[in-house]
Amino acid sequence: APHWQQIPVRRLALPIALYALVVLQSAWLHEDAYITYRTIDNFVHGYGATWNIGERVQTYTHPLWFLAMSVAHFLTGEIFYTSTFFSWACSLAAVLVLALWVAPSAKNASYGITLLCSCKAFVDYSTSGLENPLSHLLLALFVGCYLRAQPTSRSLAILSLVAGLATLNRMDTLLVYLPALGWRIWQMRDHRALGALAMGFAPFVAWELFSLLYYGFPFPNTAYGKLNTGTPATAL
Repeated sequence: APHWQQIPVRRLALPIALYALVVLQSAWLHEDAYITYRTIDNFVHGYGATWNIGERVQTYTHPLWFLAMSVAHFLTGEIFYTSTFFSWACSLAAVLVLALWVAPSAKNASYGITLLCSCKAFVDYSTSGLENPLSHLLLALFVGCYLRAQPTSRSLAILSLVAGLATLNRMDTLLVYLPALGWRIWQMRDHRALGALAMGFAPFVAWELFSLLYYGFPFPNTAYGKLNTGTPATAL
């Protein structure tokens, strides 16, 4: 692993502030976010985590984001500004982790933040009301933990927990984490590795059990709708 410098925050104050302003002035809510927000409204008011009251269907695709936003909405009683601020805070935290913990130098961190500021897709989906900013934060944490930690059972448990939470936030992002987790398990070649992996993914497994009991399915309804179209996969 490379040797990281202890980067003073003051040296990155300007690019971090620039990024925060760029994301804030571009803040918006995607129409798809209101699918989740209607479910959150029902959930917070005691009608269950459903789109239509009395019909147990999971229309949202991001359980962890749903739970986090449910808590935020319960505390504020408002959704538009709550979502905007929470998304902005998650995105800013992701960049802080990238700049102060992942980047090997202040120069690298400044270049990285500048690139992110110039990437319209990244900036746009740093808010939008969808789960992207939380996915960005968890990915930054995973990369930081992976680069800085030695292959031990404890570090693998932490990596697995972050990857498990990221999977809970958006299930198909598991594909991003599998190669690194697989390589770390191979490095360890220890029977304790599988235990650490299982411990880290326990929250995701718990959600899957809940989903099977509450909704009757392991995956969101939208997954089945998008995959079972009657059109061959090769044509799609």
